[in-house]
Amino acid sequence: MSKKASKKAASVIKIAPLTPHRSHSLRRRPVNRADIMAGKIQVQSRQAPFLLSTCPDMARIIPEPIHFYVILMQILVQHSRKRRSARMEELQEPYWKQIHYRDSTIVDLHAHPSLKVSLFKKTLTRGHRAAKMFDPFSVRTDISKLRKGGLDAMLSVIYAPEAQIAEDCKPLGILRYVMPSTWRKIFEQPYFDVANQMLDEMEKAVEDAGPDLRMAHSVTELNAILEMGENRPIAVVHCIEGANSLSEDLDSVQHFFDRGVAYITLAHFYPNGVAYPCYPFPEPMQVGDCFQPDHDLTPGLTTLGEQVVEKMTDLGMLIDVSHCTPAARERVYDIVGNRAPLMATHVGAYEINPDPYNLTDWEIRKIADTGGIVGVIFMNYWLMPHETGRGINFITHTLRHFKNVGGIDHVGIGSDFDGFTDPPDDLKDASELPKLTQRLVAEGYTSEEIGKIWGGNALRVLREGWKKQ
Repeated sequence: MSKKASKKAASVIKIAPLTPHRSHSLRRRPVNRADIMAGKIQVQSRQAPFLLSTCPDMARIIPEPIHFYVILMQILVQHSRKRRSARMEELQEPYWKQIHYRDSTIVDLHAHPSLKVSLFKKTLTRGHRAAKMFDPFSVRTDISKLRKGGLDAMLSVIYAPEAQIAEDCKPLGILRYVMPSTWRKIFEQPYFDVANQMLDEMEKAVEDAGPDLRMAHSVTELNAILEMGENRPIAVVHCIEGANSLSEDLDSVQHFFDRGVAYITLAHFYPNGVAYPCYPFPEPMQVGDCFQPDHDLTPGLTTLGEQVVEKMTDLGMLIDVSHCTPAARERVYDIVGNRAPLMATHVGAYEINPDPYNLTDWEIRKIADTGGIVGVIFMNYWLMPHETGRGINFITHTLRHFKNVGGIDHVGIGSDFDGFTDPPDDLKDASELPKLTQRLVAEGYTSEEIGKIWGGNALRVLREGWKKQ
């Protein structure tokens, strides 16, 4: 090498690959663009072999001073691809989310937003807190929670509180003075009028919700809402809990059917002239002299009750046997036979928790034989013989029992949210419904099975058994 060439080579600045420990020295010694263009800087990089391999003639085609820009561009492109790939991974939904939000139609067979609307003048458009403990003033089914939970349809249950409830718990008498207008509305007029007023108030609440909620007074209207597209409103269907709302008048069945009530739960807390109930109050509520009625489980349906069951079956109005005594449930099975699908919208399994409120295995099979549905309640007290705070395990345990006994086509969900219940701490309101889907996926349920549990079975029963046009 000549002295002149040696001197030129000595003046060349060599830039090493951009590694973390050398990048600092590069910042201390900035590169001059003029030096690059003059060829005084050579770039040493691990990328060079790759770049040159992409085009065999690159070394001859691209002047050496431009190699720096080619390598820099390649580094930037690769960095951009990595960021885009990471972003795509973030956008890809977990499998259980796809099942819950895209593949399933989420239907709650039994919820009580109307109680909070009518008794406490709560609005569904505003977000409310949902306590982890029993709290009658909390709201677990406002619109924000329903949307977050992915709900598509909610069977909204009207309950006209029985007068005996105030007699059973004397401290409730203070409501006469604290909430006088509510007291008069609930306890000083016929149950039939109370129920109609609550239906009106729920419809007003749905109307005030604008595009988020819409009433479905028939299967035709329900289907139309569910076919409206991705941003469709949540369908709300009227139901009644407690045949006391009939005020012991058979003609009331026709009236409520015409108003768009899909089903009536025949019994509730107290005998109502139609059906006798199981003992309804969990032990934690039995404080002092409160809620300790002496319930006789031997009676079933009254004569009027048998007529009501016949009338509902003939009309095409669904019957819910939840809360009924075992004798009342058995009489319903005998009267209806296989003429219509039957429902037990919010119960547990007797074989898991032997309480008369829950269904025995033969009853689960009987309801399945009618083409009906058994819904799991979200309340540990009814699901397991011991009380704990968390309850998703108990819910899935009960679901699996219902599936094994009656078949996957006859299992559903009836949360009983906002029904003065105490939901599990890990599934305390409608916004947390996706947790159940996540657990079902973890337990090996298929997408098809989960879709049936969440809404497919409920919609089939409504379409087959609710004949309102």
